[in-house]
Amino acid sequence: MIGPMSASSRSTLAAAVVGLLLLGGLVAFATSLPEGDAAPSEPEAAAGPIDLPDELPGGLLALDGDDLPEELSAQLTDLDQLRGQEDSAGARLTEVYGVPAAFRIYAAVDQSAVAQVTAVDKAPGVFLPDFPPIDPELIDLARPAVELVDAGDALCVVTWGEAVPAGQQVDDAAAPQSLRCQQGVGERTYEIFGQGMSVDAAVEALAALVTT
Repeated sequence: MIGPMSASSRSTLAAAVVGLLLLGGLVAFATSLPEGDAAPSEPEAAAGPIDLPDELPGGLLALDGDDLPEELSAQLTDLDQLRGQEDSAGARLTEVYGVPAAFRIYAAVDQSAVAQVTAVDKAPGVFLPDFPPIDPELIDLARPAVELVDAGDALCVVTWGEAVPAGQQVDDAAAPQSLRCQQGVGERTYEIFGQGMSVDAAVEALAALVTT
């Protein structure tokens, strides 16, 4: 499921797109893959572009799509700038790793969720969180502010914003503040970085990507 964002989040879709998503998830994704060669080889360069879909499960629509609903398009002040940023991110990853890469930003029509998807034709590397994944019971917590979640074929770093002290009830229905989930298939790695999404929603989107 996709969880709700606050009213203020809905009114700042464009800021979320060009701010948190572009600067947060892409950097983390790039550091989690094995290093590429200094320059792309001919066979890798000939592999062709990666085509990310126009829509993902949960009603997430690509913000650079040609038939974007008015509810979303009205929130984007400069679609050409958005497309340029997406192209630049994909091109930079291709340059660094020497393989095809793609980057695309999605949102729900009601702006309850925003997400970026990054894909690189390189097998997944070690998925390391930016925090020590200590058992919360050892530090008197029912749930830490950030946790590493094993989601079957995917692995996620989930940021809740606040820790839940031991003895207090954990609201399992609440959407995390943000999450980053990664899944590989063969020699390709997909990653989602988003807000307003549950782990289940992110994993569902990744499952759709790896089967396309």
